[in-house]
Amino acid sequence: MLSKGELRKQFSQDWQKHYDLDVLKTNGFTRKQCSSCKKNFWSVGDRDKCGDPSCIGYEFIGNPPSQLKLTYADTWKKVKGYFTSNGHTYVKPYPTVARWRDDLYFTIASINDFQPYVVSGELEPIANPLVVPQPCIRFGDITNVGVTGRHYTNFVMVGQHAFNSEKTGLFYWKNEALGHDINLLKSLGLNLEEIIFIEDVWLGGGNYGPCIEYFSRGLELGNCVFMQYEILPDQSSRELRTKVIDMGAGLERLAWITHGSPTSYEIVFGNVIAEMKKWAGVGVEDALFLKYAKGSGMLNAEEVGDMKKAKEQVAREIGVPKEELFKRFERLFALYACADHMKTVLMTTSDGMLPSNVGGGYNLRMILRRSFGFDEDLGLRLDYGKILKMHAEEVRDIFPQYLDGVDSAIAVVEEERRKFGESKKKASGRVAQIIEKAKKTGSSFSIPTPELVTLYQSYGIPIEVIEEVAKKENINLHLPPASSFYKLARHEDELVEARKEEHELIDVSQYPQTKNLSYENLFRFKAKVLGIEGTGGKTSFLILDQSAFYAEGGGQTSDTGTINGISVVDVKNSAGIFLHKMAKAVDSTPGTEVECVVEREKRAHTMRHHSGAHVLQIAARAVLGRHVWQAGAHKSAEKAHLDLTHYKHIPDEELARIERLANEIIVQNIAVKKEILPRNVAESQYGFGLYQGGACPGKELRVVSIGELDHEACGGIHVERTGDIGCFKIIKRESIQDGIERITYKCGVKAIEYMQSLERSIRDSSALLSVSTDQLPQSVERFFSEWKEQRKQIEVLSGIVANSLIDMMKENELHTVKNKLDLPLARKVAELVTRSQKNISLVLIAGPTILVACSPSSGKDANALLQEYFKKSPGKGGGTKLLASGKLNL
Repeated sequence: MLSKGELRKQFSQDWQKHYDLDVLKTNGFTRKQCSSCKKNFWSVGDRDKCGDPSCIGYEFIGNPPSQLKLTYADTWKKVKGYFTSNGHTYVKPYPTVARWRDDLYFTIASINDFQPYVVSGELEPIANPLVVPQPCIRFGDITNVGVTGRHYTNFVMVGQHAFNSEKTGLFYWKNEALGHDINLLKSLGLNLEEIIFIEDVWLGGGNYGPCIEYFSRGLELGNCVFMQYEILPDQSSRELRTKVIDMGAGLERLAWITHGSPTSYEIVFGNVIAEMKKWAGVGVEDALFLKYAKGSGMLNAEEVGDMKKAKEQVAREIGVPKEELFKRFERLFALYACADHMKTVLMTTSDGMLPSNVGGGYNLRMILRRSFGFDEDLGLRLDYGKILKMHAEEVRDIFPQYLDGVDSAIAVVEEERRKFGESKKKASGRVAQIIEKAKKTGSSFSIPTPELVTLYQSYGIPIEVIEEVAKKENINLHLPPASSFYKLARHEDELVEARKEEHELIDVSQYPQTKNLSYENLFRFKAKVLGIEGTGGKTSFLILDQSAFYAEGGGQTSDTGTINGISVVDVKNSAGIFLHKMAKAVDSTPGTEVECVVEREKRAHTMRHHSGAHVLQIAARAVLGRHVWQAGAHKSAEKAHLDLTHYKHIPDEELARIERLANEIIVQNIAVKKEILPRNVAESQYGFGLYQGGACPGKELRVVSIGELDHEACGGIHVERTGDIGCFKIIKRESIQDGIERITYKCGVKAIEYMQSLERSIRDSSALLSVSTDQLPQSVERFFSEWKEQRKQIEVLSGIVANSLIDMMKENELHTVKNKLDLPLARKVAELVTRSQKNISLVLIAGPTILVACSPSSGKDANALLQEYFKKSPGKGGGTKLLASGKLNL
């Protein structure tokens, strides 16, 4: 397949086929070639350069082509008004966290909303054509944010989409799309002479086609992609059955072009950035900053080969030394970046992504720490809670949902700031040692990666903190890239050959799909044997034409039971074929009819636990906030757990509230509805809370609803009403990774059995202490206090004994004490020897543990003595000259 550059050359040679459009010619546009970059473009009137900022700079700054001066919100009203009054349907934006996709953490473009099923033609779009204001999150331009005036980690892509399927025919293609784009720009106050279309190509996801970018006075406003071809397995290509119009325009830039202000940030952030400037006491030298802003179009870390040279060129054109120029505006750039980063955090936490060192959460943690760093280093005096609240108010007319996410976002930022502060405190001592070591070696120093991993895993010191401390000390530390470091620290780089499960080794391609009866509440049924696999071993996998056994999936364990009296111990689903694992090898002829029995009691317990997971999700979101999403689950007959996104440990009080609310929902006996819907209908009807359990493949979704409280795409077995769950009891809470809390629980009879077990333990403990159950807490507290006091006394006595032993030892001798002291006392003695002024050496043995200690004045080497001892009594260990330890092979 050709590269993008080769495609661009090919399309340019065949430009009449791809870019010679009636809508351009009838509006007076003619084709030209840029004298600077050599790209081909279309414009009205004479010009020798295209509209790319690298060729002409930002000509619109201080001289906008439109005089409308629209606010950010009013720009969207104009855009929406144009499209909806011209045959397009408004579609609500999708979340910024792409939970309906298994290949993306965040929504990065409006077309993501319709991939893969609508774009491929497998599903009808909910509207055609349509317009959507899609909030997008991208982290590729972080170093540009705040500096260029146009870069963001969050932005709104105005998506103009049409899907030309075999059913619709080519009803909305190049001429129609660009015709609307021209009229949209005119509605925003731009004359035709101000619009430039640049020819380009688009390539991605196995598809490609021509595209046309449009600019005005140096600012790119949008890009209209014509998805026209698909790449085949043999690398040849053919026309797509469904041809797609994918036009994306930046709402931020559409608003900016009507003002011509030095940056887009003042327009987009409005009152937020104005207030932040007051806090920081930042003013702007209008004339100088205007000069800088006009030249900043060439500052782009991704597109410019040498960013340093680009900055030098901008500074040279302004007439100010580079260091002085960027130092002068440093605090202003930082304010813009912090405003952007806080808005990204508001959007993403509202949609359920939390900062962490894992996946997409890593990006959020990094932009937060970047903001904290700017704030501390530059004295910006930022009020993060107020910034988040003001951001939500600024966009409430377009995205009212972010008002509901403010409280969670504030809590997340406060917790991240606390964690960052703790990390820096932990780092101070240990990193100081590293820095001192670095100073002795010169200005450049490398820390071994294993040492960095230990600092992170054992002490919670992230690599960014080490880098920050080194920077303040003017030490040039050679550190690995943060992303690859965290991958290493989590052992993701270790290549482990995936061990396939037994059923995965079976070739099921010759079998038809099993008719699934598991949702029909059958506990006894007949079926025909289609085949037996794995008969050479101790077990067999029986394949039937139909089955009421639930096959393991969605975190729910499978049913068990019998087939012709032989136990079924597990059921797996392999590409729609159910494999019934038998307790022993069976020998049934294909075509034989068998009697099948599903274990009713196990199914009932597992079903309660699965429905309990949905109830727990409702309760947790109500108590903890909108940021809570499911991150994993397991439901068995005995117990279940649900992994939830949350930014800190859940305290006991909140766990109690969650448990109480879950039981209240159960008592209300709400109907649990199950329905199968086309994916687009389900999304339109119930929103994206459907994907609590993650991405679900397929054109249809099975939706499980608990009244109007919760709607989730789920293939599991559920009760008919919440009252059937019986009761709900949390038995454990644990943090399984950064930002993920696991709640383990039991429902129904299993919950009652657990509570009865606790009651027995309480009664037994009361009897053991000879107190009543209501006096048990005070008695345990008293005993614990007495134990602590006794332990202190034992420690004092141990010190006296240890010092007495050392006083009794003769100098210039190697003493051996074998199995006379317990291990804690032996360690105390060894420690005192290493600090003793006497010339003594000591071998201590306590069970399998051996300790060798030498005083500083002894002149002996404890590690050497230990290795010598191992020659007489084999063992393994090591240490320093003063203290060594090991284990004897007893």
